[in-house]
Amino acid sequence: MKKTSGTLARIAGALGLAVAALTTVSASPAAASTSATAGCTKYYKLDNIQVQVDNCSDGWVWIYTGSGTYTTGSVHVTDNFGNNRGEQKADRGKANATKYQVVGSIKICGTKWLGWTPPLSPWWTDCTTEIHV
Repeated sequence: MKKTSGTLARIAGALGLAVAALTTVSASPAAASTSATAGCTKYYKLDNIQVQVDNCSDGWVWIYTGSGTYTTGSVHVTDNFGNNRGEQKADRGKANATKYQVVGSIKICGTKWLGWTPPLSPWWTDCTTEIHV
C-alpha cells in the first residue's frame, strides 16, 4: 500500500514556497521569479546591484541594491521597438519590480557618494553599456 501523506506534504510545501515567492516580489528579486527554473530569467550584476529580466511570461524587471559600493541602483529599460520605457531605482537594501510588455535591452547604473556627508558631497554615477536581453 502506498503512503500519500508524504507526497501531499511535499506538494503542499512546494505550493507554499511558490506562493511565498510570488508575494515577496519587491523584497527578494532572486526568489521572485517562478519561470527562473525554466530558463526564462536572465541575471545581471554591477557590483552590489542585481537585475533580473524575465521576458518569457510577463516581461518583469527586478532590481535590488545590496550593501557595497553603490548607494542607489537604477536600470534603464528599452522595449523591442527601441522605446525608452523609463528608469527603475532601488536604494541600498531595497528592491523594486516593474512589469513591462517586452524588454529589449537594459542599462544598469549605480550612484555613489564621494564624501562623508551625502547631502553636501558630490556623487558619481557609473553605468554599463546597453545590454540586449
